[in-house]
Amino acid sequence: MSETSGHRPDLRVAILLAPEFSALPLAGFLDTLRHAADEADRSRQVYCAWTILSHDLAPVRSSAGVGMVPHRVLDLADIDYDYVMVHAGRLEGLRDTPVALLVYLRRAAEASVPLIGLDSGSFLLAEAGLLDGYRASVHWRHRRDFQARFPRCRSVTGDLFTIDRDRITCPGGTAAIDLAVDLISRHAGRSRALKGMADLLVDEPRGAHHQVRSYREGIDVDADPRLQRAVAVMRARLSRPVPLARLAAECGTSERQLTRLFRQSYGVSPAHYWRRMRLDHAAWRLVNSHHGLQRIADECGFADASHLSTSFRHAFGCTPRHYRRTNRPHHESPTP
Repeated sequence: MSETSGHRPDLRVAILLAPEFSALPLAGFLDTLRHAADEADRSRQVYCAWTILSHDLAPVRSSAGVGMVPHRVLDLADIDYDYVMVHAGRLEGLRDTPVALLVYLRRAAEASVPLIGLDSGSFLLAEAGLLDGYRASVHWRHRRDFQARFPRCRSVTGDLFTIDRDRITCPGGTAAIDLAVDLISRHAGRSRALKGMADLLVDEPRGAHHQVRSYREGIDVDADPRLQRAVAVMRARLSRPVPLARLAAECGTSERQLTRLFRQSYGVSPAHYWRRMRLDHAAWRLVNSHHGLQRIADECGFADASHLSTSFRHAFGCTPRHYRRTNRPHHESPTP
């Protein structure tokens, strides 16, 4: 709601929060709007406005345990917004989503209000039957679950957000900032959007199809999507390696096919590639932390310090202790 009488904000967004929502995407989205909404850092809702809605005014708990207090209670007779966004996070929290939120989303769709699914909010849009026949951007970690539950929706990964007619989906993370910038540009102008970015110390706008470097690091941009996903899963599970058959299943392929892809691209098996990734991280931790060998072994998915030492000596030709002593910057004392 605008804090200036007689002025209608250029962009008005209602936000529904599901239990266990992710704090970062919400904060990034809201702060981008906040900085663009007023001059300097006054934080009035002049050019952009946002309202947190829920079925009651009790705080909604985020996945980090931080509560967000809604501004208003849902009112099916009042859906006067440019967008209605539903934001979620951990999939386990979706089961506790109040039915009133789904009812409100359906009513907003009937009123032709464009809908946004942020993070796993796309699951709630699909559960309400509001993504049938639409494309939806989902987090790579959740795509397999999404496809299995909602076969009438075409899920995609790799994009920061997807706009398909009157449905917008975004996989979360810092991509929420890019989505906010796009919406502000459309409704309040590029100058407003760039102000929000500058105040957040964000370098430049990233389009919907921007390829995230951390996702594709070390991978040819034209590499098979199954290979890209496998490497991303490996990177996300350094401390919890899983059997190759399970990894292949999560990537939508067979163990044999995944092995073929890795040998074609890297000349090694998936297990060898993953082990080297974990050892490289262990080497970095040895030089850049004071943690003991057992803690580093736990962090990098090795059974114990002895297992890490044996694997490390085979890969680097020296013990972890020697590697730490010879590679640590001279001004730092080595870890005993």
